[in-house]
Amino acid sequence: MKRKELVENLMYFQQYIGKERIKKHLKSAGYSVEGKFEDFEEVYNTIRSKAPESQKSDSKLMTCEALAFGVEKNKITESELDELLFRVLEDSLLNAYLYEIESHDIVLSDLGSIDEVLKSWLVPQNKSIVGNISKDARGLDFVICSYRLYETDGKLETIRLLLLDKELVPFGGKNKEEVMVAYPTLIDFDFRRNLVHIRLKDVNNLETDVEEVGTMSKRVERTQDFISSFTPQIEMSYISGFGRYLYKIEEDILSEKRRLAEEKLQSFDGLIEDFVQEIAAGLDGPVKGSINAKQYISYGVLTTIASTLPNNEQGDVVGIRFRSTRKEGTKEFTEVRISDNGYKCISTHDPYWLNLPILQDEKKVESMKLAKKLSSGYRIAKFEFSLDTANVRLLQRNEHPDKEYHKQPTDEDYSEMIEYLVSFMD
Repeated sequence: MKRKELVENLMYFQQYIGKERIKKHLKSAGYSVEGKFEDFEEVYNTIRSKAPESQKSDSKLMTCEALAFGVEKNKITESELDELLFRVLEDSLLNAYLYEIESHDIVLSDLGSIDEVLKSWLVPQNKSIVGNISKDARGLDFVICSYRLYETDGKLETIRLLLLDKELVPFGGKNKEEVMVAYPTLIDFDFRRNLVHIRLKDVNNLETDVEEVGTMSKRVERTQDFISSFTPQIEMSYISGFGRYLYKIEEDILSEKRRLAEEKLQSFDGLIEDFVQEIAAGLDGPVKGSINAKQYISYGVLTTIASTLPNNEQGDVVGIRFRSTRKEGTKEFTEVRISDNGYKCISTHDPYWLNLPILQDEKKVESMKLAKKLSSGYRIAKFEFSLDTANVRLLQRNEHPDKEYHKQPTDEDYSEMIEYLVSFMD
């Protein structure tokens, strides 16, 4: 591919390409591109110094120019560049919809037969991302441009497919000029965990009126239809009980904190009782309401006590949404939302304690934001029941004051978070 065309094709991935991210992946241990293009930053700075003034501030363009120069000068091959881009996309597509694998016709222990499976799915033998940009295509189909196979002890664990929309899509945003970009999707057939992952990027800034392209629900549906066309087939189903699994996580994280807080509360019982009596003596009539004065004051004291307790090793719930069913067998409900923009645990807020009886009665959570420590540091994840199934999203931008939470999440972080989630799914 000529240098000019390569720059053009790389710029269709400008949402994902940045100088620091490319530098990180060029140096990352274990990747096939490790040790390649070691003077990337020097080349980048040289190209930037010679660029027109109007382009110097466009770091994405300068990054693509430097990568294309590297291919032209044999500092990195086009195949290695594809590997680099694949790794970058893995670390970027961290919004996933999960489904259970009901059945499949793939013999996981026969690795020799996997090539035939891939061929029947029209997976190309020659992996190429930058070579599969369809500038003039029409239609809503996908093209499979790359894949990875993961195995352990001679048994296939995961098939990961990288898809591109056949058509480029218009991308905009606040105070940004509209540009055309490629839209990638990762599909993981995760046989070890018995899950299918459809991993995408948000569609908020896609400037299109075509629902199948610009809305998450239609895009996911289109991806499901694409998977259903495969032979041999992989049958999958929605994770309809996800709300119950999230409740189990909440209980695992906060039950011990509640126990400690309630133990400490007992030492204040006499003071609270005296205070309640003083309040009652100063009122003219009986107090009405489902929560009596002692309960209400106790909740306030519990909130204060909880704020003094240490963080949980499992992580802290910093946001939660659940429902209270009004009438059995109907869709009537009220919704409770508790969140903290300062990333404090919801157990440090009155609404959590006031609504705890509702949560424990329903035993179901619609969404949860979790601050959890992984092997690489703290990460913020949002678990949600969405589009009738499980949705897991690692937040790539957050305002947590601790720098440990500010690091960009990776594909490894995603896998670790899924492993944690699966431990609650029976």
